[in-house]
Amino acid sequence: MRVRIVCRVLGCVVAIALASQAQATWKPEYADNPPEVQDWYRNAELTEAAKVRFPFKKCCDHADVVKTKFNVSRTNSGDEWYWLDGDHWRRIPNDVIHWGRHAPGGQPTLFIYSGKETCFFPGDGGI
Repeated sequence: MRVRIVCRVLGCVVAIALASQAQATWKPEYADNPPEVQDWYRNAELTEAAKVRFPFKKCCDHADVVKTKFNVSRTNSGDEWYWLDGDHWRRIPNDVIHWGRHAPGGQPTLFIYSGKETCFFPGDGGI
């Protein structure tokens, strides 16, 4: 009997913890952006390939934009994008990159959900 109660309590704690990670964080400075910029962020969607891996469709539904440095390497198979995560460079998976599309302002823009890259818009003309 006690084991069942403990399991239920732990299940509730895990569910609450997961639910608290599920929403992106609204920051007051977002309201300072023009309506068309706010609309762009509100409507930006994951790529079709990323929609298979994540349980949501819109970039801002659960992920946050990270402020970081970016690096791009040109290879025979195309560009490889990297972002600085603390002291480590991490490659941005190709299936989350919106090739040929850019965020407002033309800067590289990366959305992260639970430590995973979900949406990336390369910079207009590179870095």
